Formats: sequence, C-alpha cells, structure tokens
Amino acid sequence: MKKLVIIAAMFMAAAGVKAQDCEAIMLPYFNGDMQRLTTYRNMAPEKYKYRCVFAQSAFYESDTIPAGVEVMDISVVKNLTTGTNLSRNISIDLSTFSFYAYNFSEIQVRNNSVSEQTCFSTPASDHPYLVLRSAKEMEQAANRYWEEEILKANNNR
Repeated sequence: MKKLVIIAAMFMAAAGVKAQDCEAIMLPYFNGDMQRLTTYRNMAPEKYKYRCVFAQSAFYESDTIPAGVEVMDISVVKNLTTGTNLSRNISIDLSTFSFYAYNFSEIQVRNNSVSEQTCFSTPASDHPYLVLRSAKEMEQAANRYWEEEILKANNNR
C-alpha cells in the first residue's frame, strides 16, 4: 500500500513538474551565475535535467497536513545567499521556487526526513501548506526520469 501511495504521489508530481521553470529553479544551484548554468546545461544536458527534475519534485502544495507529518513555520527556512529567513507572509509560486535557493537539504537532514516528508505552514499562499518531499522521493523521481530518457534513447536507435 505504501508503494502505491508513493507511486501516486510521484505521478502527481510529474504532472505538476511540467509547469516549473527549470532555469529559474536551477539558477540558485549555480549561485545565480547564469554563465555557469548555461555552460553546465550545454556541456552536461542530461545531468542538468536530472538535477532539475530532482528540484522540481521537491515540493507540492496542500490544503491539508499529510498524515503523521509535523508542521513547521515557513520562517525557519533560510535563503542560502542572503542568510535571511523566509517571511511568514510569503506566497509560494512553485514555478520558480527553488529547492537549491534555501536550506531545505539541511532541514531534511536535521529533521531526519531523508525518507520522510516535511510540511511548512504557508498561510499567504493559495494553499496553506508547502510539503517538502523526502530526499528519497526526490531522488526516485529524478531516477525515474533518467530511466525513461534512457529507454527513449534506446527505442530511437
């Protein structure tokens, strides 16, 4: 049953992934350096896309708290460039909101959520909760993308 829930969540994530701006969510990975991003994307397009899909699968918004998940205030999230914490009044736009711009990986490790989701209260957003998927779920989504791309490449030979 747990596998079915994870598969369903990944399917929903993949459906939502299409609207996210890969460049916007990847730019923080390169510390805002567009030249480095462009060079990386051109030299290693598969790795670039893998990292993008990893970041795209990081979040989903929810109107309810996932079962068994503790809710944290979004203000505990810190911008890695400025060092400032997010405002409680932030309105999340998943098309440009970047996993790489904030200390989400630190939060995953600190809260032992490498395999668990973390939920943040975002009352100013369209949905009151931002859910950070586990690192394991994010990796599974990126790996699934990678496997699909390899299958496509093999089928086009």
